[in-house]
Amino acid sequence: MDTDNNKSFITAEKAPKGIEIKTSKRFGGFSQKPYDSLNMGYFTGDEITNVVKNYYYYQNISNTYNIVTLNQVHGNQVLEVNHNNAAEILFSKADGLFTSEYNLPLGVITADCLPVMIAGKKCISSLHCGWRSLNTGIIDNSFKLFEKYQDTPVYAYIGAGICEKCYEVRDDLVEQLNPLYKPNEALINKGQGQYLLNMKKLATNALIYNGLNIDNIEITDYSSCCSEGFYSYRKENGKTGRMVTTIQRVVK
Repeated sequence: MDTDNNKSFITAEKAPKGIEIKTSKRFGGFSQKPYDSLNMGYFTGDEITNVVKNYYYYQNISNTYNIVTLNQVHGNQVLEVNHNNAAEILFSKADGLFTSEYNLPLGVITADCLPVMIAGKKCISSLHCGWRSLNTGIIDNSFKLFEKYQDTPVYAYIGAGICEKCYEVRDDLVEQLNPLYKPNEALINKGQGQYLLNMKKLATNALIYNGLNIDNIEITDYSSCCSEGFYSYRKENGKTGRMVTTIQRVVK
């Protein structure tokens, strides 16, 4: 695990051979406060020229080129992307990407929500998992695309997002959580209608519900709100930058 806070990205440790998963940190870019400095979010209010320069810098240092990202809307739609339609898919309103092609990095933009990366033997998928997307089955929809391509997920990575110590929710949200994902296992009742929600556990349960073995799920220890070097929407009161997490199947 990368513990050097001056590094501009971290990587998954247990990804299968040929699968690269990386998450940017907030160091080394061009954005000014409160987006300082490696803001990868185009829809944050930051100067677009700074974000563009951040992408040029990040893609060069991480060797991750032509990243496809979305204009995320907290939904459950997963779009199929390939080298021919990547420019058309870029910035579409959706929250998941799926491809069967090599050397096509699929990106998720986060600042507390979870990046969930899934790899099969032939295909990969990147998912933006806030509680709404998880709740309405974005992981289920991704698994259906693997099935469409006669593939089966063999590995998933749950990246840096808000931790259970920082994510306080009320009972009205708790009552909406999808029972298929065993939300009681992800909740701590603080009393007076307040709970702490463990999103990584909720995402894990959703992956297990869809047939992935717990031994094939890698969960990072990093927290967007507690670990140094990450953006947190909640901690920074909504005015902040974003990380990008990418997955790609590579041919060297």
